[in-house]
Amino acid sequence: MEYKRNDYLVSKKFYRYLIPSFLSEMAMHMGSVVDAVIVGNLIGVDALSAVTLASPIIQISHIPGLILGLGGATLAAIWLGERKLKDASDMFSACVIAGIVFSSIGALTAFWINEPLAYLVAADPRLVNLVEEYLFINILGLPIMTLVFLTCEFLSVDNHPDLGAWMFSIAEVVNIVFDIVLVKFAGMGMEGAAAATIIGYACGLVTLIFYARSKDRMLKFHLGGIAWFRDIFSALKIGSPRVTLELMQALQIFVLNTAVLTVLGVEAMEIYAVCSNTLIIAELLAGGIISVIPNICGVLFGEKDYFGIRQLMKKVVELSGVLISILTVVFLIFPERIAMLFGLENEELLPTAAVCLQIYSLSFVLYVFNEFLQHYYQTILETMLATLDTVLEFFVLLIPITFLLMHYYGIYGVCAAVPISELLTIIIVEGTRKFLQERGKLPQEGLLMIPKPEHDDSFDVTIEAGEENSVGLSEKIIDYCRTRNVDERTAYILGLATEEISINISRYGYGGKIKKKLIDINLSHDGEQWILRIRDDGIPFDPTKYNAGEEDTFLLGGINMIRKLAKNFTYTRVLNMNNTIIEV
Repeated sequence: MEYKRNDYLVSKKFYRYLIPSFLSEMAMHMGSVVDAVIVGNLIGVDALSAVTLASPIIQISHIPGLILGLGGATLAAIWLGERKLKDASDMFSACVIAGIVFSSIGALTAFWINEPLAYLVAADPRLVNLVEEYLFINILGLPIMTLVFLTCEFLSVDNHPDLGAWMFSIAEVVNIVFDIVLVKFAGMGMEGAAAATIIGYACGLVTLIFYARSKDRMLKFHLGGIAWFRDIFSALKIGSPRVTLELMQALQIFVLNTAVLTVLGVEAMEIYAVCSNTLIIAELLAGGIISVIPNICGVLFGEKDYFGIRQLMKKVVELSGVLISILTVVFLIFPERIAMLFGLENEELLPTAAVCLQIYSLSFVLYVFNEFLQHYYQTILETMLATLDTVLEFFVLLIPITFLLMHYYGIYGVCAAVPISELLTIIIVEGTRKFLQERGKLPQEGLLMIPKPEHDDSFDVTIEAGEENSVGLSEKIIDYCRTRNVDERTAYILGLATEEISINISRYGYGGKIKKKLIDINLSHDGEQWILRIRDDGIPFDPTKYNAGEEDTFLLGGINMIRKLAKNFTYTRVLNMNNTIIEV
């Protein structure tokens, strides 16, 4: 039998996590799109402009939940991959408590900061009251929104991506229902639109009850023994590109909204509000795909599964690229219908809005690729590149290019600046990466910055569950060790461990419903230490915790020997897969 690695288990987890992630993004962004449509049609295009003007303030207010969630969950994923369960649980606990504290303090500011902020972002007096009403409720609801954004990231990392999808789905369904009830029937206007969002997300938090009662979760919430400063600082550091993203986006939106409104007027602002809100649709399609990167790639990076990372990133790029290309074609063909969908019915403005939407849609593919770079570089802890991409994309390039083109081409120039700045960002970031790699400042070669297959000195295979395959693989492991001058004792331990664990997986790990029963096995070395990783997606089975009395049920006779001979013998259940690790 020829032993080689395939991507079946990684692909299976990709699609397993993709569906909840996609549903979460769809629920979240579809809710935003529907909100915009409801506000634009029921209250008016002025109200849609007010929502756009208020969005940078709301975006900044969500930073605590986003940074702690993404930064903390990324580190938790890596630590779960490295079997540091206590560190991962400490990070989870510290982020939840810190998020609640920070957001509660922020919510209290709503009573005196709301009006000044409305005057700051709304240059036109007729929009100030609309912005003020919308902001007040949103700021009061910060603790709820923070808890949702934060916990959803950890749910995906900790074997429960489906609960995150349910959280957002419940939130947005309730949100849409209350949008109609409060705005249309109760006549609450902007306050009703904002209140519907908070009520929806409060209802979504009910999914945390199911998470708390789950037997499959690895992260445990606790109050004692947390290294507060270390964990929160680490989360902030890893999440810093996300903070930069949110700040740059908020500042960019504020500057551009103000410029368009004061220089080009209210009608141009209405067109720009429609264009900027259509980017949510791009996020809806591609965001769910890209969002799996921190969850799955973080674990694979912690395990040093470079083959899995390469296959995962290939699928992410291909699938998101196809969907976003289809979206671009739709915008190029039906721009006027899209403008009307957002409540723009002024026949004099429609032709201009249609051209603007066509120009703006050229940025979709480039925007998604930049989002891919930001998520990936942040996940592999190359935060400098992720931050550089964010700063260039949302401020350093976009602002001056927009002002330059607006001066010559008006609202058309404002829309054209977006694809131009997206393209220049990719060129500069990737040029910087290659420059630093050539000088040894960044690891490896290529966009992914991981060892190429020919340079990855590890024994990496996938076998079909079965005793004959397990015995044959054990012999291959021993031969591999001998070719690398590993002493006979170590080679024997590694061969025995491979055979013993994989045979038990074959016999007891898979039920009759699973058609394809595969096991990933990787042997690598770190200095003088050899690390054997055995992964399967069968029923939960921890071979390190068996009792002598279980011999009648499981043939674990060799495990006692492995435990005595190995330096470390550990088990984790991550990505809903069994991961057994032996170090010698």
